[in-house]
Amino acid sequence: MENTRSPKQNKPKKLVSKLLPNKIPNKVGIAQPKSTSTSQVDNCKNFVTSDRPLSIGNYKMLENEIESNGQIRRSSSISEGNFLKETAGLDNNNKLHDRSVSIDNVFRGNSAKSNSSMDSLARKALMAAQVLHLIPTVKARQRNYLQGRVAANPLLGTVELERNFPTRDVTIFVGTWNMNGRGPPSELNDFVLPVGLENVPDVLAFGTQESCSERYEWEVCLQETIGPSHVLFHSHSLGTLHLAIFLRRDLIWYCSMPEDASLSVRPGTAFKTKGAVAVCFMLFGTSFLFVTAHLTAHQEKVKERVSDITKIVNSLDLPRALPLKTKNKDVTQNFDYVFWSGDLNFRLTTPRTKVLEWLSKTSFPLPAHLPHGYLHNDQLCSVLSDGAAFKGFLEANITFPPTYKYDPGTQTFDTSSKQRTPAYTDRILYKQRATRRLSGQLETVPLQCLIYDSVPSITTSDHKPVWGVFRGHLRPGLDTIPLAAGLFNREVYMEGLRRRATLLSFDRNGSAVCSIQ
Repeated sequence: MENTRSPKQNKPKKLVSKLLPNKIPNKVGIAQPKSTSTSQVDNCKNFVTSDRPLSIGNYKMLENEIESNGQIRRSSSISEGNFLKETAGLDNNNKLHDRSVSIDNVFRGNSAKSNSSMDSLARKALMAAQVLHLIPTVKARQRNYLQGRVAANPLLGTVELERNFPTRDVTIFVGTWNMNGRGPPSELNDFVLPVGLENVPDVLAFGTQESCSERYEWEVCLQETIGPSHVLFHSHSLGTLHLAIFLRRDLIWYCSMPEDASLSVRPGTAFKTKGAVAVCFMLFGTSFLFVTAHLTAHQEKVKERVSDITKIVNSLDLPRALPLKTKNKDVTQNFDYVFWSGDLNFRLTTPRTKVLEWLSKTSFPLPAHLPHGYLHNDQLCSVLSDGAAFKGFLEANITFPPTYKYDPGTQTFDTSSKQRTPAYTDRILYKQRATRRLSGQLETVPLQCLIYDSVPSITTSDHKPVWGVFRGHLRPGLDTIPLAAGLFNREVYMEGLRRRATLLSFDRNGSAVCSIQ
């Protein structure tokens, strides 16, 4: 199943940029930083992969599956230890490890090789099996990716959740950017795969305002940069607002059908530039809402921006299909995790000369223990503190320079006749629905913001992109939700991979082998 939206007839232009030395390749492979962990180095020599390929596996766990004599246990080729507990009713002759594929057959007839060589090959085979998610036939008969439960185990239950997320931690990337109506730059790595990221997060959400007119082109550029490990799960737009959600490709079977909604805060205008776009879905038993917004501009219009927020939270009709005990009028109350990003247009009330003077004397990122410049005069901080809007939302400490307003193509703040004061207009807020036990303690693990930063290297717009990475906690769900059943945008995926292959062919000195995601 795939999105019905098709690309325009005109074939998108290829984005080919010169690959500079000592720099992360532009959309060609993902630089995998070498781990400093001694145990990982010892356990996976000559095998490059991320710490958690497809969020499955721990090399120490794999190593334990190898017996002292170098042979592989028959059950280890499946890497489904928890499944045996769930299938205790099977008789001894029909146990999983007696009916599954056995990797040790690969090594029969190679007795002339040394035990150390055998051990190395066995370990690599085990890791390969872990990455490939080999599924035993017994287990395959017990689940249905279209309707969920078939037999003993629910598709969204504890067994599948812990197989995909052993710690139940999920990482979420949220990016926002006012593109100023221009196309994307040839280099997107600094925004999509910033250097501060060790691994690609499980969920990636990109919200843009004043987006480029070629939405398909923008989505392909994102897919091309991210690579084959993730797919475009859903996207939605309203006028110049656009929101795209990418998921790790093996997670598309554990999601609900995505739902979307939008609102223009200027209903009388034909060209929609101010408002909000939202997408929601459920991953296992945890619900997510992503909102990207562009609020009323100009320094003095704080009340209008607060009014915009009130209209948006009370008008977005979500969710419509997901089961909900009580549906709140405030859409942000209906989900476990809410991420609100965008060009919120809140300004600094400090005079321009003082802000520029402060910037000239300040080094970024700002240390955590120092006052954050003139943020005490930031309009959004005031709105958050007095509860005028965004009740229950949080924002991480801002340690980067103002993201607005620059002369396009430069790192210089506005030199036009309007001489706008630098400001933090581009923001990411987050909110968690915290349920409590009878004892009063929180039942859910707090949502954490791990990184909050901007991208100064991108200069095509008068705004700088802003991104954040969050860590949430998933809980098991029930197969009563409308499953997405593998839904994703295949056209964007194939075009993105085709462009990556083309760029690889231009890199004469580079390797054409991509590391496993």
